[in-house]
Amino acid sequence: MIPKETIDQIFETARIEEIVGDFVSLKKRGVNYIGNCPFHNEKTPSFTVSPTKGIYKCFGCGKGGNSINFIMEIEHYNYPEALKFVAKKYNIEIEEEELSSEQIERSNEKDSLFIVSNYAKEYFQDVLWNTEEGKSVGLSYFKERGFTDETIKKFELGYNPKAKDSFSKEALKKAYDKQVLISSGLSLINEGSMEIVDRFKERTMFPIQSYSGRTLGFGGRAFNPNAKAKYLNSPENLIYHKSKVLYGLNYSKNAIGKEGICYIVEGYTDVISMHQNGIENVVSASGTALTLEQIKLINRLAKNVVLLFDGDNAGIKATYKSINMILKEGMNVKIVAFPKGDDPDSFSKKLSTDDFKEFLNNEAVDFIDYKIKISELNTNEDPTKITNIKRDIIESISCIPDSLNRSQYCKTFSKKLDIAENVLLSEVAKARANIGSFEQVVSTNTLSGQAIREPKEKLSSDGKLMKLEEEILRLLINYGNDTFITEEDEKESVASLIFSDLDADNITFTNTSFNAMYIEIISVIKEKGVIDLQHFINHKNQEISQKAIDLISNKHSISSNWVDRHKIYTGREDEKIRKTTEKAILSLKKGHIDKQIKDLQLKIKDGSIDTEGIKLLSRLTQIKTQIAKSLGRNVG
Repeated sequence: MIPKETIDQIFETARIEEIVGDFVSLKKRGVNYIGNCPFHNEKTPSFTVSPTKGIYKCFGCGKGGNSINFIMEIEHYNYPEALKFVAKKYNIEIEEEELSSEQIERSNEKDSLFIVSNYAKEYFQDVLWNTEEGKSVGLSYFKERGFTDETIKKFELGYNPKAKDSFSKEALKKAYDKQVLISSGLSLINEGSMEIVDRFKERTMFPIQSYSGRTLGFGGRAFNPNAKAKYLNSPENLIYHKSKVLYGLNYSKNAIGKEGICYIVEGYTDVISMHQNGIENVVSASGTALTLEQIKLINRLAKNVVLLFDGDNAGIKATYKSINMILKEGMNVKIVAFPKGDDPDSFSKKLSTDDFKEFLNNEAVDFIDYKIKISELNTNEDPTKITNIKRDIIESISCIPDSLNRSQYCKTFSKKLDIAENVLLSEVAKARANIGSFEQVVSTNTLSGQAIREPKEKLSSDGKLMKLEEEILRLLINYGNDTFITEEDEKESVASLIFSDLDADNITFTNTSFNAMYIEIISVIKEKGVIDLQHFINHKNQEISQKAIDLISNKHSISSNWVDRHKIYTGREDEKIRKTTEKAILSLKKGHIDKQIKDLQLKIKDGSIDTEGIKLLSRLTQIKTQIAKSLGRNVG
């Protein structure tokens, strides 16, 4: 368990814009930052980070939270893991004991997989640097590839020995569970002898890591000529899903965000060689064809992709497939073709950093130019083949979601494709119509900042009451500490006005979680004298924390110098907070009265109401009329 003092230190030190900025490309907008939401697919940024409040909020999908919530959500960590992650970033020491064998056995499977994968990484590194076989086979291979000691250590490369069970035997000695070793894919059962043996024997090892650097699995390059596969990857398990991982992204994410471009290569050594040559904004698809999940990972950081796949048939096929997927995500894609016999790994070693960067810049061609060249469109004389090539290019253009961008492509490339611009536009429109759209139309209420899906459903009476209770909580969280002058020329806070008015009429919250939060607010004020916003944002009860963040999130903020610069004055809620609060209190009271009236009317229908009930109904109706007049509404 992490001590409360350490947890408080983590929350006080963490800067939300820095935490989120490691995963999402953010741009300053007023007092906040904005970017594309990492939790859902969107073309227009609706994801806001507020440094002053210490929260993030997406007004598209509704997700929001503090620094720790963000790490929990994006890395699928539990609460203690997220705290440790943030503590590590800010060099905050957390004292922890080594896990005993009993603790390892008791830990859940997912945690165990992370633990054993990290141990394996350290084991393979130790073998590489500190054993004769590791140095003569593994280290020699990496040196032959031109990797420096610094590069080998940076990417935590390793080696697993030739013996059938070197790693498995050592892991069992260290009290790692046999079933966990098998589940991780590091070990397997020999069907003949039923012994536990290594999956990656006699291979150089490439750790495959998450966005934040946790070891998920491995890629291994064989030295035994009789091995079934030269390259072998870990099988999928609870922590490793190859379609959702990009090799090298944990090392490349900052460079990708800074450069605004991501190079995608085929192999691990391509990534490593380019890093060594000073080009760090590069990733590999980690032993699989590029997937939509991987493209979305890149889209968080940059809008421009350059594919550096091999020029063989397999590479061309992969490039063609990737082009349309990237375009559909609203990203730009170019392709670089290497000289025959070269790939990013080999070619990067032939040039200096500057010359290689210049080569990539000069040789990167638009996807249409690439397809024209690869298909030999300009030299083809078969009408059917020419038409098919052009239809394929038209299909790619139709994948671009932005209509202006599509039109510009038609205008720019109509001559190269030998198609009249109006015809090309028409064909692209037809192809576009065939692309299924599964996106829900979401309209955003700019006043509340909440996403509303159309058509809007009519709220029930209970639903209306819950909204009124929520409004009271929103005012308390946002403005509870604010004060105003009463008619008796005395200072009163918003919180005091709410508490006294609701208490006077015995108004309680019908929603259980709202009531718990209301009671907590009262308790905090009694203890500290004010509403401590961070107390609720960082609350250990995730339900309270999430509700607080939802209530303080505003989609739009007014720059502090707006009035001075433009002489345009806008009415703000905090400037008329007393009237707003009084209106909210009256609305809640009316909501409770409406509910009581409805209950009494039901009793009239079933004949169970008595004389006192009739009198109460009459009094409640009169009170409702008075409140409605005060609110300036018709009685309904």
